[in-house]
Amino acid sequence: MHPGRGAALGRGDGVMPIDPTHLEALRVLGHELRRPLTVIRGAATMLLEDGEALPPASRRQMLELLEHGVETMNDMIDDLSTAVHLQMGDLGLNLGAEDLGSLVEEAVAAVRRQEPGRQVEVRCPPGLVVEADRDQAVRVLRALVANAIRFSPSTAPVEVVARSEPGRARVEVLDRGPGIPANCRDLAFQPFTWLDSRAGGPGLGLFLARGLTRAMGGEIGIVDRDGGGCAVWVTLSRRG
Repeated sequence: MHPGRGAALGRGDGVMPIDPTHLEALRVLGHELRRPLTVIRGAATMLLEDGEALPPASRRQMLELLEHGVETMNDMIDDLSTAVHLQMGDLGLNLGAEDLGSLVEEAVAAVRRQEPGRQVEVRCPPGLVVEADRDQAVRVLRALVANAIRFSPSTAPVEVVARSEPGRARVEVLDRGPGIPANCRDLAFQPFTWLDSRAGGPGLGLFLARGLTRAMGGEIGIVDRDGGGCAVWVTLSRRG
């Protein structure tokens, strides 16, 4: 006999129970994917119904909304796919010599497209070359900068500071947010984790940042910042 509408399926019905944490992750993922999809649908509908009557500036705005929504959804899907590969241990990397300044600038530019009104200050000495997979290194840095912006006051710039150390390069992303207590820092790197109601997203940013950084032979951590906030640091091996 099939259960009627609204009946609950239990273990005896052949349905495996889902961990409550995973249920919350699925709920948040559904919500996060629906947000850009709603924007895409609204912009597409307006263009289809009124596109010819819209002035050029309005049409361009609708197209930019479409592009932004698609990019947001693509980023989330890429993050989910990368998380799966990290868990399966079959992530393929293309390691090579990469200019650190170029990696930082690409990551910051991507975040600025998503957050055009926020200030990000970059200090990176020229000539720092690291061992990295370019795409994945940019993904790590993007996640850290986006995370810092999310938690910082709108008037406080996020800072990205790189420097050379013996045998490696270090990048710190500094914010003026509430910080992360020392006893929560390991938890912050776990998947589907939200330490603050403002976090948003699928809760994979720091999880992916740690997994990808370690896969490239580097390390990552969180420390308090003088004057308030925190600094998330990443190290990668130097080349040359």
